[in-house]
Parts: sequence; structure tokens; C-alpha cells
Amino acid sequence: MVFACIERAMRLAFFNYGGFIARHPYPFLICPLLLTAILGPGLIFLTEEQDVEDLYTPVNGQGKTDRATVEELFAQNGDSDPLLSRITRYGNALLRMEDGGNILEESAIQEVLNLHEIIMDISIQHDSKKYGFFDLCSKVDGACNENGVLSVYKYNSSKVSEIALTYPLYKKDANSVVFLGGELGGVKFKSMSSDELQSAEALLLTYILLQEDEPNDLRAVHWEDVFIKVVSEFNSSKMIAERLVSTTIEDELNDASADIIRDFSITLGVFVTFTILSCMMFDWVRSKPWLAACGVLSACLALVSSFGLMCYVGVPYVNVVGAAPFLIIGIGVDDMFIMLAAWRKTSTRLTVEQRMREAFSEAAMSITITSVTDGLAFGIGTITVFKSVRIFCLYLGTAVLFDYLFQITFFGACMVLTGRREAANRHCLCCYKVKSKMEQNSIFIISRSGTPEQRGGPHVDSGHATRQPSSRIIPTSEHGVMVFFKRFYGPIITSWWMVLIVIVLYCGYLAIAIFGCTQIEMGLSLRNLARDDSYGANYLDDARFYFTSYGPQIALVFTEPKDSWHPSIQDIMEQTLVKMEETEYVHGKEENLSSSWLRAYLSFLKLNGLHEPTQTQFINTLRDSFLKHPAYQHYSMDIVFNKDNTSIDSSRFFVTTKDLDTTNKESSMMTTLREVANDAEIPAIVYNPNFIFFDQFIAIYPNTMQNLGIAIGAMFVVSLLMIPNPICSILVTLSLTSIVTGVVGFMAHWDVNLDNISMINLIICIGFSVDFSAHISYAYVSGNQGSRRENAIHALYSLGMPIVQGSLTTILGILILAFSETYIFRTFFKTMFLVITLGTLHGIVFIPVFLMLIIPAKEQNTDQFPDRENPVPIDIKRAATKIVPIWNPGFIAYPPTRGLDRR
Repeated sequence: MVFACIERAMRLAFFNYGGFIARHPYPFLICPLLLTAILGPGLIFLTEEQDVEDLYTPVNGQGKTDRATVEELFAQNGDSDPLLSRITRYGNALLRMEDGGNILEESAIQEVLNLHEIIMDISIQHDSKKYGFFDLCSKVDGACNENGVLSVYKYNSSKVSEIALTYPLYKKDANSVVFLGGELGGVKFKSMSSDELQSAEALLLTYILLQEDEPNDLRAVHWEDVFIKVVSEFNSSKMIAERLVSTTIEDELNDASADIIRDFSITLGVFVTFTILSCMMFDWVRSKPWLAACGVLSACLALVSSFGLMCYVGVPYVNVVGAAPFLIIGIGVDDMFIMLAAWRKTSTRLTVEQRMREAFSEAAMSITITSVTDGLAFGIGTITVFKSVRIFCLYLGTAVLFDYLFQITFFGACMVLTGRREAANRHCLCCYKVKSKMEQNSIFIISRSGTPEQRGGPHVDSGHATRQPSSRIIPTSEHGVMVFFKRFYGPIITSWWMVLIVIVLYCGYLAIAIFGCTQIEMGLSLRNLARDDSYGANYLDDARFYFTSYGPQIALVFTEPKDSWHPSIQDIMEQTLVKMEETEYVHGKEENLSSSWLRAYLSFLKLNGLHEPTQTQFINTLRDSFLKHPAYQHYSMDIVFNKDNTSIDSSRFFVTTKDLDTTNKESSMMTTLREVANDAEIPAIVYNPNFIFFDQFIAIYPNTMQNLGIAIGAMFVVSLLMIPNPICSILVTLSLTSIVTGVVGFMAHWDVNLDNISMINLIICIGFSVDFSAHISYAYVSGNQGSRRENAIHALYSLGMPIVQGSLTTILGILILAFSETYIFRTFFKTMFLVITLGTLHGIVFIPVFLMLIIPAKEQNTDQFPDRENPVPIDIKRAATKIVPIWNPGFIAYPPTRGLDRR
């Protein structure tokens, strides 16, 4: 009863509000327009954020914490240390043989050298000065980084026939070994037991620029622009050159955002056309084309106002927000259809004010529930650790709030004006007076005193088919689809044999969905941020195909000062390194691809006869002899001495990863290596700059589950407060869980990862799923049709059409995204299509059946109407004054009686 009191109080408030807006429509029409005029100009302050790391990685990711630790420990190395580099400026050129040939042939290497020379000759002008690559490159010992393959050939193609490359390591001379695993792809060996190369299909050229301050960064950006142009103009009959620079992904996101403007204009036209056609009937008076257009306009006003407000308060725009207009227009039009459905169920014999009271008491309650749940879902989404998701939810949550306000003000006022036009019998397009027709139906009410014949009046048939001969339905503006749900679909779906089929179908649906949930991959790869036909996408596709056998090198960093000279500490360090080498995605010790200063130094000590050095001997020999030897100088970056140079504060080793061709493998590799470091007996961490992006792979699942759990709990509380039946609220929550499970499961079957983008859509799924389940459940429990089956049919009759219309408009709104060249927006389409399709399936198939099976129907309170089976015609004007619309479902006129149920 407490829940029912809350619901009745809200219905009463909207009942009175509907009457007020019917009497005073113009302020509600003008104020939203003025508000939009005030907030809309805020769009000129729109600022776009494109930092991929900031937007798409967790703000509290362990990778960022570990990076800060490494930067502090090894600050002495400066920018020349690749482990310390953040997103530096660079240019990559990936050359692959077009026909799968051998890029290690002399003619092919000559073409590679030609391109390399052009790149090295690139010069840019900044502040009247010219800068070449040598001026801008990141230097180690005064030299720019160089390609290992070209350096082995001494930048001379004639050396190809003289030098036999070994892979992945090539011993250049007695003091240096070159790692070729990251520069050659598609390799073939001369024999199974040999490491000598026979051929390779791809070669990677990398040019790293120094990024110290803003002026230098501007020069580097200019150099990257020229680099892209130079590589794109490379022409060869044998090979294809793909390119990538540090700004490629950001540029791709920019281009994708620009495409959205074009797509939205197309979608808006489709929306307007569809909504107008949906609101047309064979009656030129009751058709509502202008009201449909105003419904779309209301959503657009809400969109402009919300975006303007966000820009005023300084919330940046991110590219994923580009999907917001499609969703908000869909939500707004869905609410419009709910309002129109409630209006159509009211009697055409009532005044505009009475129809508005009845329509608002029912429809406004429904859209309030869904707006509250949508707003809560987006509010909960703002607590996620992903900034892009936070910003999206801020924009969408604000837009939902404005859409709700504009629906009950601006669109409500438009309904009043349309109702007045309809009452005046004016044409729906031109508003000219249409010639009145003789009414074909009479109005009946339930009489207490017998039949019309007994009262001396003629019995006039209403012409409306009813379920019971004892009652009559007064004329309403029923749509053909509403009639279909009442007369055909409802009786079929609630028949016993169909109920059994629905139960079997639901069990099959749930089994497929749960299986899919176990197969889904986690995380958003950089490739999915690029457009399909872009140079960035082509490069990343080729890089994943050719260069996954040897992945990034991972640093094992011992972070605290320990007695590294002591054999026990050395054993702990060595055991930790070996454990990492024994993991699934790391090359083993026997492959000699790890970099360990300790292993090399211990061998060095043995060669020099120092088998058990003291601490002083260990440190002095390390500092003064080992690290100054030409073969071991590169280890100097891996060791940090204390201020007195008498002990080691921290040091690091490196292992080489392998076979990281999926996001799940990247995530598993990082998690496994972190576990090894955490289990070490001395404090240690593992780190690679890629870990900052990999962190999203392991953060996405717990964050998604956390948000979904909180959201589902919040939805249960809201539905419990607003739907006057606790069992129904539980069923709504279970339905919500079922839809979310289906969306996640079918995402896996549709090759959609659980990532930032799909996480956003799952948050949207919460609100949309409540829309479907709450509408139909509310109609069922508030019905008073006398039986479970009749209640289910009535719920489908009341909400079936707006659910279908809302689903179609939302799908139409996002349909253009299915043809997008960007993964982000295609994912929006796929996940939203799943949300809408599965939500509609639950709303008009599963939920009505389960409601009928679980929740009993209310008994009709017929004792207050002893002569209900004897309706009597009355005068329309006098009868209208006696109707109590708050307890009226909108299409049956009964005299006022205390305790009469709403339906």
C-alpha cells in the first residue's frame, strides 16, 4: 500500500499538472525556447579532448603508478631512455612486399635505402630556421636511433649478398649484438635447425624524435606531417609502404567526429519522416504530423541546451559523445510516442483539458520512471575510472534531464494546441475547418437503475466490439497497431500453447547469452580507434600480422636499495627473472633474448678471477670496469647508484614477450608478470609504456560489473517506489539482468569486445531496458481487467505500439552508424541494436507471459455497480462533468464512485 500511495500521489500531481498546462500552454511553449536560446550559444566554448591515454585508460591504473616510480628511479637517464618516454613524437614506415616476396633482396633493400635517405633529408622551417632529422631526433651517445637491418648492411645494398642475417639476434661484431626481432616480419629460415634467414616479407623503419618543450614539439609535429607525405608518395612496383606517427590516432578520431555531423543530418531527416508517417491516420483531423515534428524538435532543443550547458561549465567534448545526438533523439521520440499513446486512449468526447489530465496522469508517470532510471544509469556511469565514459555519461545524463523537462513542458504545450485543433475539427496540415460529420457512436455509462428501455429511452448501440456485453467503450482515437495488439497479437501470445513456446525460447536465449558471456574479449585496441580505410588502420593491421612473434620488452625493476653484491640477493633477483622467462608469453632463458646486467657482470667477474668479491670490489669493478667496457656500456642505463656511488639503489632487467596477437593475451601477459613481481622476496615491479594502455583490459570487467551492479540495484529501488507491486519490481529487475546478460553474450557472438565503448552502451542498456520492462509491467499491474490474461492483453494494447514505435525510431536513429568507417560508432550500432532488439523481445514477448504466470490479477470491484450490465446513454456535457479521470484508464466512462480502481 505504501508503494501504491507513492504512485497514486505522482499520478494525481501529473493529473493536475496536465490540466494546468491545458489551460496555460503558451508559457510552457515559450520558456523552453528561451532556455535553449540562452544555453545554446555555450557551444561556441566547446573544447575537444583527444588524448588517447587520458581518455581511454583508467585514471588510477597501476601502469601510471609504475611509470611514475620508474621515472623517479631512472631520472638520470633522461629522454634518451626509451622506458621513460611517454607519448613521444615519432614516425614509423612499415614496408612489405606486395606479392609476398623477399624484402632482403638487393633491389628491395635499395628501394628501402632510397626511402630512408629521403626521410633523413626531410627539413622543416620553424622561426626562420631549418631543422633536419638529426636536429630533432632522440640521441643516445650523440647518435640518432638507427635501423638494425640497414646498419648491418652498412647502408649499402651491395652488402646484401655478402652478409647472412641471423634472426632474431645478429652478432654485428665482438662487442655488439643487434636485435632484429622487432624490425623484420614474415621471416623464413634456411633450415629448421638454423637461425640464418632465407627471406623476410616486411621491414620496419622507426624514427624517434626528441620532445622536450613546446617549441621543440611544434617542430616535431611539423616534421611528422612532412614524414606522412613523404611515405605516402613512396612509389614501388615491389612493395607497399604504410606509415604511422604519434598523432595518427588523434587525427583518426577527429575525422570520425567530422563524419558524425554528416550522419546526424541524415538521421534527423529519417527521424522526422518516420515520426510524421507514424502519426498519420486515414482521418485528416486526428492525424498529427506537426505534433510529430514538434516531438523531434523537443528532443533537438534538449540536445542543444544540454550540450550548451556542458560547454559553459567547461566539460570537454570527446569523440564518443558524437553518438549522443542519435540516442537523445531516439529517447525523445520514444517519450513522444508514449505521450501520444496515452492521448489516443482518451475519449474524443472529453474536453482538451480532461484529455490532457488523463494522458499526463498515465504517460508522464511512465516517462518519469524511465527518465529517472536513465538519469541514474548515466549518473552511476560517472563513477567509472575511464574519463571518456565519465564525460559521455555527463553529456547524456544532462541531455536526458533536459529531454524530460522539455517533454512535459514544450511537447505538452504542443499537445494542447494540437488537441484544440482536433477539437475544432480542423485539418492536420493546413488547420482549415473540416466539415463536421454525424457522429456514428453514442456514449454509454453504467447505470444503477436498469436498461435504457426501462428508463424510457432508446437503446443506442455504440458500434464498438467489447469483451463483455455488459459494458461499452466510448469512442477513442485508437490506432490500427493498437487494435492489432488487442485483437490479434495479445490473444495469441497469451494462449497456453504459445506460453509454452515462449518459455522454451527464453531458456534457449538465456543459454546462448550465458555461453557468449564466457567467450567475450576485453579491452579496446588502438586499431579500433582508427577508421577502416585509413593509413593508420592499414599500418596497425600489418604490424599485428607481421610483428607479434617478438613483442615489447618488459622491464623487471627492483625498486629498493638491496645488497646486490650478496649472493643471496643475486639469487632472488635471478630466480624472479627466470620465473618471468618461464611464463607463457615470454621468450625463455635459452633463447638469450633477455637483458640482464647481473648475468653479464657475473660472467665478467669470473673472466677476471673475482669469484666472491666484497661489496667494495663488486661496486668498484661494476662502476669503473664493467660499465665502461664497449660491450657492456649499454647496461649503464639499467643501474642506479646511490649518491656516494657505494651501493646500488635500484636496477632493472628486461624480458622479451611473444605471440601477443589478441587483447586477452596482452592482458594475461601483463597480469602474470605482475604476479611474479609481487611474489618476489624483494620489492619489484614490471613495467612497459604499453602497460598504461593494457591496464584498461583488466580494469574494464570489474568496472563494468561494479557499474551494472549499482545500476541494477538503483533501478530496483526506483521501480519499487514507482510501480505499485513489489513482485513486479523484482520482475523488472530480473528482466533488466536478463537483457544485460543477452547484450553481453551476443556481443561476443558479434565480435564486439567488452571495452570503453561497449561499457558506455551497457550503461545505456540499463536505462533502455527499464524503459521496456517498466512500461509493460506498470500497465499490467495497474490494469483491472478481471483476469491475468486480460491484464496482459490490456498491457500489450496500451504499450505495444509505443514500444514498437520507440524501438523502430531508435534503430532508425542509429542505423547510419552501422555504415560508419569507425569501430567506435559501429560498436554503438551493434550494442544499441542488441539493446533495442532484446529489450523489445522482452517487452512484448517474455515479460507479458511471465507477468501473466507470476502476478495475479486484481478482482474487479463490481459490488459498487449492481446494475453495471445495464448501461444508459446520457447527455455528453453533463456526463463529462461527472467523470473522475484520475481513476479512469482513459477509454471507459464511469460515474464517480469512491474506491474505483484506476483501471
